[in-house]
Amino acid sequence: MSSPLNSPLEVGMRVLMILVEAFPAHLDINRLVLLDHGLLHSADLDGPESLHPPIPVRIGELGVKRQHIEDGLHVMIRAGLAEMSAEDTGIEFWANESSESFLKLLESDYAHALHDRAQWVVQELGAVDDARLRERMREISSHWPEEFELIQHESGNDI
Repeated sequence: MSSPLNSPLEVGMRVLMILVEAFPAHLDINRLVLLDHGLLHSADLDGPESLHPPIPVRIGELGVKRQHIEDGLHVMIRAGLAEMSAEDTGIEFWANESSESFLKLLESDYAHALHDRAQWVVQELGAVDDARLRERMREISSHWPEEFELIQHESGNDI
């Protein structure tokens, strides 16, 4: 592993934190993608300071995030820290009795910051319906292309 950032283990830990905060709710992959994005870019949602910088092309993260989250979930499931089942509405994931105890072992500043953002994003978006959640994410992502164009113009790299 060349970098721990966005590795299956790191993404799995983030998603596990979301699942623990949402417990006993079962979440599908689409909701996890959007909640994870909100966890990392919480300031975009008028929340606490974002954990990742506000780069103008962060909308591109959403394109690869689903696969990263699936990979992270597989790590957590193989470790016995998350559960999965096929339901009528699709595949759902949830925390189990070991999840919270495991997460309490993490003591780094980053782990504490992730935990705080996971609490916030689940309180903010965990109970909203899918349509409203997607609408909220569209609201924040709608200005990203404009930010990218502004930065390109300021740097003299007009396309």
